[in-house]
Amino acid sequence: MTTWDAPAHAAVTGPEEVRIVTRRRDGSLRRPRIIWIVPVDDRVFIRSANGRGADWFRRALATGEGQILAGGATYEIAFGEAADADLPDVDEGYRRKYGRRYASIVEDLLDAGPRDATLEIRPA
Repeated sequence: MTTWDAPAHAAVTGPEEVRIVTRRRDGSLRRPRIIWIVPVDDRVFIRSANGRGADWFRRALATGEGQILAGGATYEIAFGEAADADLPDVDEGYRRKYGRRYASIVEDLLDAGPRDATLEIRPA
């Protein structure tokens, strides 16, 4: 399993918003989507506000790879579904990073639909 080095981890999880890019089956890139991203220790997670039916989420699962655009840099990534045991820590990550400014949105992200659409991202 590939892990984030400290500078890349900070660059990816530091911004409030990053852009995620999924790949088509032929390897070409789709249009970037703005998303929130949270660290949990040295790991990185994202969540679909629209649940598992969101186009970008389905594509991320279908191809398993894409990119994160953050801080002027591009990072090649692999997508994997988060384990159920990780979800409480991811919930807390969203509360900690976004809860003060966006409390009602964060509460929506803790609902079953978005919570079930949590992915861990790793460097590819």
